[in-house]
Amino acid sequence: MSSSGNVFKNAYAGINKNMWILAVAMFINRCGSMVLLFMSVYLTTHMKFTIPQAGVVMAMFGMGSLVGAFVGGKLVDQIGYYPILIWSLFLSGIMLLVLGQMHSYGLIAFFTFMVTATGDAFRPANSASVSFYASKKNYPQAIALNRLAMNLGFTVGPILGGLLASVNYQLLFWADGVTCIFAAAFIFFVLPKPSAIVPAVIDNKSEETTLSATSNTIDHEIDKAKQSPYKDRFYLAFLIFTTLYATAFFQFFTSLPLYYKNVYHLSEKHIGWLMSFNGIGVVVIEMILIYYIQNKWTKFNFISVGIVLLMGGFLILVPVHGIHILIISMFLITLSEMFAMPFMSTYAIMKAPQVSMGQYMALYSMSWSTAQIAAPVIGTNIIEHFGFNVLWFVLSGIALISFIGFRWMEGAQRQ
Repeated sequence: MSSSGNVFKNAYAGINKNMWILAVAMFINRCGSMVLLFMSVYLTTHMKFTIPQAGVVMAMFGMGSLVGAFVGGKLVDQIGYYPILIWSLFLSGIMLLVLGQMHSYGLIAFFTFMVTATGDAFRPANSASVSFYASKKNYPQAIALNRLAMNLGFTVGPILGGLLASVNYQLLFWADGVTCIFAAAFIFFVLPKPSAIVPAVIDNKSEETTLSATSNTIDHEIDKAKQSPYKDRFYLAFLIFTTLYATAFFQFFTSLPLYYKNVYHLSEKHIGWLMSFNGIGVVVIEMILIYYIQNKWTKFNFISVGIVLLMGGFLILVPVHGIHILIISMFLITLSEMFAMPFMSTYAIMKAPQVSMGQYMALYSMSWSTAQIAAPVIGTNIIEHFGFNVLWFVLSGIALISFIGFRWMEGAQRQ
């Protein structure tokens, strides 16, 4: 018992207290993460849109995310991450409240775009804040803490969302919008402004260099600081392979709820419970897993394992049917997320020079946004014309290309 307690304690040791504040804000925000999860079901069952129409609306989440991440990254480099954290959450909350009042196809699509155009400016700002508060040796743990808070909220969100949807879908938009606004207020009142803090990046440099560093080392750091992500070919390749993985993974938000509803005829309440297993798994396992494995293998090796697990989570749905198969599939997808995503984020943050951190993080966020555009369009059209089984094979093929890409990166890194 004592040994287990020490492992748990060590997994969280050394994380800056302001990272904990950000984690609490993330938890508050993600407790309201209901609209995206139930949007495809809401559009097809409540609003009576076709599956391809629902796919277009879901793609608007990705379009808005792409714009929000790009603009957010630029603003982070110009005015800093702190105001972006607050305003993106606040404005996204307002957009969610407005979206819930829309009934026409065009207006629903437009305000769906606006939800993430405002809200996903948060992503590069949040990544930059990790760089500010966490030392390099704690990056994987800090990122895992951030994800733990997100998934702890994500555990509550689907369950609460399923219950609210069974009563009235409008309640989803209110709950999601209000929690966004409350998270913005929490950051404003609790998280100290950067001007009052000594950034962890200074600690990082003090760990790596001393005041007696040679002029060659200083010149190297200056050159690195001037580096543009658009000229970093290895980083751009990383983004392409990340986008492919994310395109397959994002079926979690679009195609899987439709699969549960149309094939297994699950109610919104039961869909919420099933999808909450993802958050529960991450909360219970990920921090301990990261603590044990982070220095035992390369980032690209862990990512590759995550991709294989994702493929398994899809392919297992083809030959066998039953609720137990849905649970096993969800478990494999959850493991995939735990192996792949923290190390993707860690690589992106550690690759980025400090002065262009916003642009690097914006491109990383945009790779996920691009996948969020492609995933629902690909998924819903394949479902409409060929069915779910063909979709699972196509997604596994996309993931396989990503796997091959990351194996190439592992080999290239060693040369």
